[in-house]
Amino acid sequence: MKTLMNQKLLIDSECPMCNFYGNAFEKYSFVEKNTCLPFQYSISNFQNIIDIKRAQNEIALVDIKENKVVYGVDAFLKILEVQLPILVNFLRTKWIYFFFLKVYKFISQNRKVIAPSQWSNRTCVPELNIKYRIAYFIMVAVFSSIVIFNFTQSINVFWGWKSNYYRELLICFGQIIWQAFFLKSVLKEKIWDYLGNMSTVSLLGSFLLIPLLIVADTWVIFKMLYFGFIVSFMLFEHVKRCKVLELSFLPSISWVVYRTVILALIIFLK
Repeated sequence: MKTLMNQKLLIDSECPMCNFYGNAFEKYSFVEKNTCLPFQYSISNFQNIIDIKRAQNEIALVDIKENKVVYGVDAFLKILEVQLPILVNFLRTKWIYFFFLKVYKFISQNRKVIAPSQWSNRTCVPELNIKYRIAYFIMVAVFSSIVIFNFTQSINVFWGWKSNYYRELLICFGQIIWQAFFLKSVLKEKIWDYLGNMSTVSLLGSFLLIPLLIVADTWVIFKMLYFGFIVSFMLFEHVKRCKVLELSFLPSISWVVYRTVILALIIFLK
């Protein structure tokens, strides 16, 4: 089994995804042991040959023998090519490569709102890309609205309310607009990180609702109790992420107020 030698892969030590694939590359001998290094503590050793700004946005793979660097998707392909050359040739096909490049950038640009780190530690934080951040908001809002619409249908029947997908979609997007409107002047430069983390909270809640979608005949009272538990978990996660971002309780209070107002409107306008 071939192994890529004389390389150093600089990964974000605070990113669970980065640590996962870095460890996997070493475990399955795609690269030699100790190839993966934490960007935060190793960048000074390579600053003369690395584009530091780019390395914050995309992982950097340094050939320490030839002093050459490749970034992002190209770094992955170089690592995989040693053992999986046929697959890599396929992935380098023009449109396939373009697709994975966009997927990689989408994940990489949003990795700090998927798995947040302390605001005070900005050593390995990708530059804010508004396009990819808004795409993340849209993806989460659409996905969450689909899950909630399907999950709450039996609950709506129980209470005599009408199910409406567009209402759920409006609520999901409305949460982002509400928080942005009320908090922008308070959070200032942190607003995009906060809104990204808030979207991740919604995404986690939606994933946790999916198991009960599989069980079609779940008792409606249990579904309501479970839904309440998930909302409580989301509030806990929201507060925790605000602490990581070094924010006050104001965003969490605003988050609760919005959801309370929406529930009241659904009840009174049923």
